Amino acid sequence: MIRLQDIRRAAGCLAALAVLAASPSARADDWPARPVTILVNGGPGSLPDLFARPLAERLHKALGQPVVVENKPGAGGMLAMQQLKSAPADGHTLALVTNAHLVWNPYIFPALTYDPARDLQPVSPLAIIPMALTVNDRMPAQSLDQLLAIARQQPGKLNYASSGNGSPPHVLFEMLREQAGVDIMHVPFKTGTGALNSVLAGDTQMYFAGTALVEPMVKDGRLRALAISEAVPDAAFGKAPTLAERNFRGFEGAVWLGIAARSGTPDAIVQRLNAEIGRAQQDGALKQMYASHGSLPYHLAASAFAQRVSAERDASGPVLRKLGIKPD
Repeated sequence: MIRLQDIRRAAGCLAALAVLAASPSARADDWPARPVTILVNGGPGSLPDLFARPLAERLHKALGQPVVVENKPGAGGMLAMQQLKSAPADGHTLALVTNAHLVWNPYIFPALTYDPARDLQPVSPLAIIPMALTVNDRMPAQSLDQLLAIARQQPGKLNYASSGNGSPPHVLFEMLREQAGVDIMHVPFKTGTGALNSVLAGDTQMYFAGTALVEPMVKDGRLRALAISEAVPDAAFGKAPTLAERNFRGFEGAVWLGIAARSGTPDAIVQRLNAEIGRAQQDGALKQMYASHGSLPYHLAASAFAQRVSAERDASGPVLRKLGIKPD
């Protein structure tokens, strides 16, 4: 005779098994079970996109599932991060991130639609992006000291372009401006290409951008590099001093790219992703491709990457609050 308590006990076990089977951790061994999407805060051909696509190709081969790049530009990365936040924590949706998305945005966007510490899981860094402070060929300044001297003589008359309020070019230039004690106006654009074109056209005078983006214009003389964030093995920037050599601090390794998942993604998936990304970074063709974009290789264990992100949040908070950078 089947007793009522036996039925209840069996039902409870079945319910527990159903919950376990539905949980992300139970599916970790079967991951990925469908195509993986990498969200990119940038349009096709943008610098983030140029990093995401070759990585997606390598991950496709390693994981045995298509890895699709989905471009979600705009709103300081909030569109991409919000989509990642809303995705299941099963490792099938990832995002290419920078320190803007994981570190700076909480201090810049008062209505941020995601909490980096709560909603996003750092998986692996990809590269450090050296930055170059450039001016157009119409500017008489031949050095950073000369540029700052002109800015002090003409407060509020010079301007610089950025790829939007809260973007790395904006935050980093504001940090430089604060340390230098100069008044230079900010002109935000929606994309890095728009900012670059404005400087080339003479509508703005300067741009603090990734070396890869401005290298062709530095080589042909349309832009002049006055300083770089860190030394790079590139002849185009060989004469430009590092900002540290000019006594400006906090710019070494200031911009990095990485991959993040939704918080709650099973650790087994995070660890596998980290390992596969590390293996992809050893691919000679990928190394050469990343180097062509002006990047320096950068890989850490997932836990070490998360620790760096947390430490940068603690260090950046007071500075960004003082600057009072606001979004559009």
